[in-house]
Amino acid sequence: MTSKGEFAAGRGLYYSLFSRFFVFSQDADRFSGVNAMLGLASAHALNEESAAAIMRIQVKFDEENPQNLADEFDEIFHALPSPLRNSLSYYDEGYEVGHACAKVRKILARTDIRRDEAKFKENEDNVGFVFALMSEFIARESELELYGELEEQLFKEIINPNIDEFINDLFNHESSEVYKDVAVLLQGFIEFERVVLSTPRPINQGESKKTLDGVSRSEAIRRQKNRVRKIKAMEEENAKK
Repeated sequence: MTSKGEFAAGRGLYYSLFSRFFVFSQDADRFSGVNAMLGLASAHALNEESAAAIMRIQVKFDEENPQNLADEFDEIFHALPSPLRNSLSYYDEGYEVGHACAKVRKILARTDIRRDEAKFKENEDNVGFVFALMSEFIARESELELYGELEEQLFKEIINPNIDEFINDLFNHESSEVYKDVAVLLQGFIEFERVVLSTPRPINQGESKKTLDGVSRSEAIRRQKNRVRKIKAMEEENAKK
């Protein structure tokens, strides 16, 4: 039987693994430890689909020469004209550094943890940073009950409402190859976490997330906010005349 500590360590392992996949870094060792974590995840796979995804990732990923994965990351998240957004605020509101980012900062303010800007180049609501934070909270929850509370808050308020659209976009991105299987693995883990943390999938998420004109929810929100800003700007300009 798995002990409580072993169970927590397993969850922390998955979050740490996903943080490696999604945190941008120019360091040569940015994917250090991924092979070992994949091996442990494979030995305790959540389901057959996740096990198969891990096997495909292991075939395509070489920790000693991870340039193909680094290049794929750049093609997905940095290549113009339409890089995939990895900010949870974007999937919440249609633009970055929004309410989700503010919520993560408030959570961090209750701890002694701060974003190391030398290591984490992007904001606190970046998918990779949030996963690294979850891993850290899980590691500390046995020492202080507060971290268990923050872990639940971070998942329920930040990750759960926004992660499905990110996973869907990652899976369907034209440059996704290794990351397509990372998306499969991540989806399986998120469903597992929803059970662990008694958090149902949001009812407005999933297959029906597209608007009538085929635009994603986050993009529709962004466009609507831009229209409101333009209207307000026009009204202010007319008021000056």
